[in-house]
Amino acid sequence: MDKRFAVLILAAGASTRLGRPKQLLPYLGTTLVGHAARTAIASGADDVVIVLGAKADAVREKLVGLPIRIAFNSEWGEGMGASIRCGIQALSQDIDCVVIALCDQPHITPDLLRDLAHRQLHTGSPIAASSYDGVIGAPCAFGREMFADLMSLKGDAGARELIRNSPSPIETVAFTGGIVDVDTIDDYKKLAPDPKGVKTSSPGSSTLGSEI
Repeated sequence: MDKRFAVLILAAGASTRLGRPKQLLPYLGTTLVGHAARTAIASGADDVVIVLGAKADAVREKLVGLPIRIAFNSEWGEGMGASIRCGIQALSQDIDCVVIALCDQPHITPDLLRDLAHRQLHTGSPIAASSYDGVIGAPCAFGREMFADLMSLKGDAGARELIRNSPSPIETVAFTGGIVDVDTIDDYKKLAPDPKGVKTSSPGSSTLGSEI
């Protein structure tokens, strides 16, 4: 029987550094969250789950009609760990591998998501992660044997400790676009020059190497 993989998109945060929901920022004729959903669908994943939290109703409206499932994280304020737990719990029971991705990395491609899943499944390594700019980070694929560890995550550290402390070698897939994420209005302006409706600016710059 063929192995099955899912894509889990984390989109529950409040975007405090940005000052408005980054999930709803216009991008390529849709929104950042809509683009992330379409990318996941195009990867050929057997299941696509998007975890929502802050501004869930508004974000949900941007996903209407797409063949995805939504998981609401009522504990989104706790941090990324709660969103990962929520998403893992929502996965179909027959999933062998999950690729966890962030909705604020706009250069993720269907091929990248598919390559991560296939690398994890075909090598048997518990984790396959993206590699960029000296960083090993998101998106990352986790085999079923890691689901219990993902369900034990707490706080805002996400899965980075699982990656750092993995007793087994981690497979990597090159993702040069991983250095681009959207944390601030300035990040977004660089992504989409002079975006309509963006009138404010906030200090800071994007964190190189988004980690889950």
